[in-house]
This record gives sequence, structure tokens and C-alpha cells, in this order.
Amino acid sequence: MACRIYSRPIIPLLISMIFGIVSGSRFPGNSIWAYSIIFLCACLIVVQAVYKKNLSVLPLVIFFAFGYLLIQPWVAPKFPSNHIMHFTDNHRWKIVGVVDKNPVASNNRLRIILRVETLGRDNSSFPVLGKIRVTVTKPFPDIFVGDRLSLIGKIRSIRNFNNPGGFNYRRYMAFKKIWGSTYVLGKRIVILTRNSDPGINTIIEKARNRISDLIDKTGKGSQQDVLKALIVGDRTGIAKNIGAAFNRAGVGHILAISGLHIGIIATASFIFFRWLLSYSKLFLWNAWTKKGAAILSLFPVILYGLISGMSPSTQRAVIMVTVFLMTFLFEREQDSMNSLAIAAMIILVAYPQSLFSISFQLSFIAVLSIIYGMSMTYNSRISDRNITKKIWFFKALKILFSSILVSVFAILGTLPVVMFYFNQVSLVGVFANLLIIPLIGFVAVPLGLFSVFLYPISISGASVFINSSAAVLGYALDIVSFIAELPFAAVKTVTPNFFEIGCYYVLGWSILGLVGFRRKKVAGIDGNSSSISRDAGRRSRKNAVTGRRTAAIVAVLIIVASCANTCYWAYNRFWRNDLRVTIIDVGQGSAALMELPGGRCFLIDGGGFSDNSIFDVGARIVAPFLWRKKIKTIDTIVLSHPNADHLNGLLYIARHFNVKRLWCNSDSADINSYREFMEIIKKNRIEIIAFKDMPRSHEINGARLEILHPPKNYIDKRKNEKQRNLNNNSLVIKVSFGSKSILFPGDIMAFAERDIVASHGDELKSTVLIAPHHGSKTSSTAMFLEKVKPEIVIISAGWKNSFRFPNPSVLKRYNENDCRIFRTDKNGAVAISIDGRALKIKPFITGSADTREDYSPGH
Repeated sequence: MACRIYSRPIIPLLISMIFGIVSGSRFPGNSIWAYSIIFLCACLIVVQAVYKKNLSVLPLVIFFAFGYLLIQPWVAPKFPSNHIMHFTDNHRWKIVGVVDKNPVASNNRLRIILRVETLGRDNSSFPVLGKIRVTVTKPFPDIFVGDRLSLIGKIRSIRNFNNPGGFNYRRYMAFKKIWGSTYVLGKRIVILTRNSDPGINTIIEKARNRISDLIDKTGKGSQQDVLKALIVGDRTGIAKNIGAAFNRAGVGHILAISGLHIGIIATASFIFFRWLLSYSKLFLWNAWTKKGAAILSLFPVILYGLISGMSPSTQRAVIMVTVFLMTFLFEREQDSMNSLAIAAMIILVAYPQSLFSISFQLSFIAVLSIIYGMSMTYNSRISDRNITKKIWFFKALKILFSSILVSVFAILGTLPVVMFYFNQVSLVGVFANLLIIPLIGFVAVPLGLFSVFLYPISISGASVFINSSAAVLGYALDIVSFIAELPFAAVKTVTPNFFEIGCYYVLGWSILGLVGFRRKKVAGIDGNSSSISRDAGRRSRKNAVTGRRTAAIVAVLIIVASCANTCYWAYNRFWRNDLRVTIIDVGQGSAALMELPGGRCFLIDGGGFSDNSIFDVGARIVAPFLWRKKIKTIDTIVLSHPNADHLNGLLYIARHFNVKRLWCNSDSADINSYREFMEIIKKNRIEIIAFKDMPRSHEINGARLEILHPPKNYIDKRKNEKQRNLNNNSLVIKVSFGSKSILFPGDIMAFAERDIVASHGDELKSTVLIAPHHGSKTSSTAMFLEKVKPEIVIISAGWKNSFRFPNPSVLKRYNENDCRIFRTDKNGAVAISIDGRALKIKPFITGSADTREDYSPGH
């Protein structure tokens, strides 16, 4: 058994180390136990060697503990006393530091990674450690890597939007060793010195800049930005619509520098150096031409990897190519699976946080799927029957067939990961890859790469090749755009959970096992072989039968488990008889998902920042939250009022989800996002009922929805009542189920509260109140709270927002009414479940749930 486990020793050790890294990330801070396990296992291995005992599991345990220790500096770092983490969220500082990487311009913002050297305040300064991200608004100064800057700003700590299954932005930045952020006007940045850090990173960045400048000279257009991604790994300039087109067409992987690019460099270098060394008698007499060419080829491969940014996919390709070239040196046959495992292990030992990188996961899973899939299915039957006849047609057919298989295995292998991160599946990926890969991979990229290596020798010659590459790329982009615009090119999907992803891969293994073991069984039948061969054939057939039987049993079990999982989600979505509401953490704004008995979904507001091009709350927060709950259809979108912090997150939802109807009042807003929203409503034929004709009460499977405000004739009143503004005209909705109820008052203020108390009085009584206007001092009047009588108040507000919501006076009133208070800035998303009699409430961050709020002025 041990021999079978260690037939490829790197693979089991790698798997064990990966589990250790995952465990270390999930349960950090137990390094002493990991060290103890390693020491104990080392002692047992010594005992094993002395007494010749079989303790083959010990290396796996050691590598598990080793993986646990590797990730600890990233998930449980120990900061020195002068680290910038200790100086966040308090004062404005004079910050002096060195630009660590080339600044990235996007959406009228310039983002700089600054390695902070000193902080100053009150005419004194002190040295500090750590990196921060500086966001600069126009006008942008000319800033380059290595420049020493001075600026004044408040360093804010990195925080998450705390929703179930949400993106862990804090961990993402921690893995980049960025521990704070600040904002500054471009004109207020002082450049102290240029190129103050002439290290290897600065030299590489300068080389990348020169190549980028060469690409820019090819003219304006999308192909320049794509060419930078293909040649130097700089994808920051690619427009969103271009990136989306590549993803819809299923060829987004081409934009990442990987095995294709590194393989071109390695092949060209190997051929060149082998030709060059063939002129040396020393190398010819000693048969060293291949070995010498392999060693010399490493230099351009590694150099290009550094210039292209060394992303995880590039690292994987460089290491795998290095292992392959070393097979010439040691005269050993290459094992692709071992090479892949070695590449993964080297990367994870050096950068264990790469395991959580999307690029790392997609790169290795795609290559693993291709290697394993091809080994189990592709047996060159076409070659066996026809290729030996040297007929070109069958050779071309073989190449086409293998190309299709490679694309199929890469797409199917990465399918659940793509669904998990991007919620989109391309239906034309195989077809698009057959067209685009030859055009970009075998024409545009080689021309571009040749220009890079020609650039130090002849700028004019390099310009010819880079212009040719850009021209070819222009045609490729036209094809990609055409394919992406097909209505059936891609579909949006819900997010699979880890159980479903595991079932998918195990089922895929079972299916490939059934196919592969059948091949082995057939291959073992040979009546003309010797007795020894026949014995080996019988053993092979026996193993194949056992393997097929095991694969079939596993496939049946996985299918049963998948059916059970489908039934669970069907019950959870459509057959439950309770009312569920989630107040989503969208920062400074408001958004709530309401799931009624029977599965109908209402989305009450969508949150949003002032500019969706900078951060789209709908795309980044609300949509992923819905997809993780297996929701693709929204029965009703409720827009309480057309302010950006309630409206802007709804644009993405209306565009990409199956939305049936819209509830809103008669107010409009003279802002681009409102106009765009209404265009989406019209284009997608979403039903919208005029407010004056909208029924004021709705009964849905036992849940009662009532529109309490504004009155039907509020438009007529607005002419005579100046206080009837967008906030005071917010839709106020009360949802009741059994004896419990929730009141959604939008952003109404004191004027509207008086109006609604006068018109509805005791009807306002509700178990849960969503704080009006995010806890502003202009709302939650004593009169209003007296009528609502809430037991629980939920405040949707951004952490340390500029409006200082919720106001201390409002918190005081809530406490005086004995309300239990939850806040999205402290508790994250707040989930409510009502079965008609009892109400359960669950904040995402349970440790921060408060029954009373401190309302002192210093709070």
C-alpha cells in the first residue's frame, strides 16, 4: 500500500501540504502544536529506520504540519511596535514612503502601493514598517516605481463587507502585505526623490515600461492593452468590455501569461542554442549539444518570466519548463504529472498564500485536467489505423481531435471554479479556442515576443514585429467580439458550494475511470503474447475490472448525493414555509433580501456608491450574495427612492437577473444611474406599475405586505410641501407573518414620520424596525418610535462613514425604548427568520451583537 501511495512521491506530499495550508488559514495561531507534531514524527521516523518499521504515513503528517506553519506568517502575523497597523483609523499623518510597484490608473483613480518609511505629526516623525495602498484623484503626477513620496492623509484599516460567503478583501490585501489605505489629491503629493530604490525590482519594472512604450507606439486601440497583457503581463489597461468579451467567448485564459508563452520562449531558445552549440567540436564530441541548449534556454525563460510579472500561471509554466529542460541534462523521461506537482510545491513553499489565488487555482486545475483527461481517454486510435499511412488528412484530423480534447478537458476541469468565482459559463468556449488560440498563440504572441528580444539590438526591427503582432491581434479581437455578442455565448450561473464542487470532481474522476479502465481491459487482451505477458495481461484485466467496478460504485454514490443536495436546495428555496429577511452589509447604503414562504424573492433597495465605475455594489456584493443562495430570479425589486445609496446596486441586478417587476414611487432623479436603471427596466421588459395604481396590500402565501407611505396623491401635495423631498417620499413597507412583522421605512425623516403616524397610528407597530435614514438624527423621532414599538432595530450604515451615522442621540432613543440594536457596520449582514410565531435573528459577526448601544458623545 505504501509503495502505491509513493509511486509518485511528490503528489501525496503536496496534497498533505495543501491540506495543512488550508487548515492553517482556517484555524491559525497553533504553531506550537505544528512544531511538536513535526518533532514527534521525526523521532518516529528515526525509530522506523532503526527497527525497520513501516510508518509510511509519517511524511504525510510532517508535510501537513509544514503546510500549516507555512501560512502562519500570512494569517497570524506578529507586527512589531512600529508597524503601520498600529497607526490606522486615528489621526492624519504626514506619510513618507517609496513606491513599491508601478502605479495603476483606473476609473479616474491612480492606485499606488507605498512602502512606508516614516510617519509624522506635530513637527516630529518616526520610522515605521509596512505597505499601504494610496488612491490618488486627478490631476495625476508622474510617479514611477522607486520614487520617494510625501503626502498627508489618514490611514484606514482594510475592512470587509461582512456577508455570508462574501469576498475576504482583508485577507486578499494581507496576502499582498498591504495593511492600510489612504486617499489624497494628486496635486498634494510631493515627490522627494526619483528612483530612490535601484534594486532588481526597479530594473525589471523599467524594462517592462520600455516594452510597454514600444507597444504604445503601435497606435491607439484595444489591441495595445491586450498586447501588453500578452507580452509583459500587464492587464490593468484592458477595458472592462474587452475583458468581459474574452470571458463570454471562453478565451479569457489567453490573457494570462502561461504555458503557451513560456513554451514558445523555451522552444525557440532551445532550437537556437542547439544550433549554435552544434558548431562547437567539444559539445559535438561529448554529445553535449542538447544538455548545453537545455541549460542555456533556462536564462531567457526565467528572464521572460520576471519581465512578465511572475503571476502564478507564469510561475507554474516556468517551473514545469525548467523541469522538462532538466530531463535533457539528466537523460530522464519527463512525467508531466510529477512536473506539475513539483511546480505547485515550489510555488507553495515560497508563496503559500498563492493557494488562495484564483490564477493559481485555475492554472493548475486546467493543466491537471488536461494531463489526466488525455491520459485516460486519448489513445491515438486514429493514429493506429491511418497515420501510419502518412496521409496528411488523418494527421490533420488527429491534431484537430487532440486540440478539441484539450479544450474540452480544460473547460470542464475549471468549470466549477469558474462558476464559483465568476458565476458565468461560456457555451462557445471550445469553438472559440479553436479559432483564437492559433491566431493569438501561434502568430500574435510569437511576433510580439520576438520584438521583445530584438528590442535591445534594433528598435526599428522590434517596431516592425510589434506592429505586425498588433495588426494580427486586431483581427483576433474582432472575432472575439463577434463570438461574445452571440446571445447564447454565455450564461450566468449560481455559485456552487464546496460539497457540490467536490461531487463534480469525484464524478468526473469516476467517468474518466470507467473510460480509462475499459481501455486498459481491452489493451490487456492479446492472444499472441508469451505466458509471462499473458499473466501480466490477466492481472491488468483484473485490475481494470476492479477499477471499473470501484468507479461505477463511486459514480452511483455521487449521483445519489447530488440528488439529495438538489432536493435540499429545492426545499430551501421553494418549499419552506417561513419568512426570511437578510439585511445585507453594503457599506453606507441599504439593501435587503426578503424570501417569502414558497420561494418568492423581493429585493428592497440595492445599496450603492456614488460612482458604479469605481465600485459596483450590485456586481461585487449583492449579486454574489444572491448567487450563493441559488437565486437567479427576483420576483420584485423595490426601490424605496432614487438616491445612489439605494439605487446604484440595483442596476447590475436588473441587467443580469430574471427580474419580473419593479415597485417604486413616482419620483425620478436627474442622475445618470437613474436614467440607466430605467433604460434597463424598459429593455428587459420588467413590469412596472404606476404608483397611483399600485395596490396597497398584498397577500403572498400567508405573508402580508403593506405599502404605508407615501400617500397616493403625494405628487399633488409636493407642490405645497417643501419638505416632501426624495427621502421623505420613500416607500415605507410593512411585512407581517403571523404575529411578527418588519418595517422598512427607507430614508424617511421627521416630516414623513409625522405624516405616517397621523395616517396609520397603531398600525405601525412592528417587531423589527430597519432604522430610518441609516440612524440619522433627522429621523427616528420619539413619536414615531412610540407608535412602532420595535423590539429590535437594525441599522444599515457604513463603518465610520462620513455622515457619522448612526447619530448618538438616535442610539440613545433606541436604548430608552429598550430596543435590541444590530448594526451592519459592526455585525455585518443580519439574517431574520420568522415562522409565524417566533422570530430568530442571526448577525454574521456574532461576537459584536449588542442588546444595548453606547450613545455617549465619544462613541
